[in-house]
Amino acid sequence: MTVGLDRDAAGRYVLGRLTPAGGYSFYRTPQWSVEEPNAPDTLAALESLRLLDIAAPRPNVTGRWLRSLQAADGGYPTLTIGWAALRALAVLGIAPVRSFSEWLSSREHALLGRRRDRDWRGALSDALHLFESVRLSELAPRFTGRDRFSKLLDEARDPLGGWARPGADLETTAVAMLIGAPTELSGRDRGAAEQFLRRNEDGVLGLRLSPDAGATSVGALWGGLELADVLGLELSYPGAVGENLALMQRADGGLGARHAAISTLHDTWRGLEATRLLDKLHEER
Repeated sequence: MTVGLDRDAAGRYVLGRLTPAGGYSFYRTPQWSVEEPNAPDTLAALESLRLLDIAAPRPNVTGRWLRSLQAADGGYPTLTIGWAALRALAVLGIAPVRSFSEWLSSREHALLGRRRDRDWRGALSDALHLFESVRLSELAPRFTGRDRFSKLLDEARDPLGGWARPGADLETTAVAMLIGAPTELSGRDRGAAEQFLRRNEDGVLGLRLSPDAGATSVGALWGGLELADVLGLELSYPGAVGENLALMQRADGGLGARHAAISTLHDTWRGLEATRLLDKLHEER
């Protein structure tokens, strides 16, 4: 099942977000002299181009800009910036300037050492970013993966099913499942994720944002497809999923978070990855 996306238009949208500095920005507006690249948008653009089989233009310039984001001590201003810069460099096959392992260790301590009430969705997103960053470092051989985050995952679990409390959603549940290797998933986690996925299936929307929602999003569609892929499941309404993915594409070629939302590089990446997963699911069937 090929989703009815205009891939050529999506490619033009992504390429049009490249700034003179080498990074990408979803809100780039040259006619207003708005050229403000950032690491998350740059990663989303590079991953989108990879999914579209388009070679990234000026990769060395982009690599230089990404490498400039690292501080003299090997760290980054935030975990999100560091994760995005490191992963984007990996896509380009370019190494960072210096070791970032000590910085990662400090970020892990800050994330897992916090005990008070928190934004559980944000915490799980940070945990996935940390896990993916560690896999790019010399810490990877001695990193225990999902076990490292077991307490965080247990605390963030919604008693009514899925992640994260209060009020789980499909995208965050997929994020929780991607923390660590699939082989590390417990039977409890697998069962909870499968039940939550089934509760979000819908004949019109394909997959809902959450069990009680009357809408979907590109994140929910991606999340449900990721869960189906990780758990080895088939979706009940793959055709509806494909139709709703196609509705996310805007006139400029990019994809928005929801129907009629503005295009962003993050949502374009999510949508293209969801399309890949849907095609993979169709081939396996």
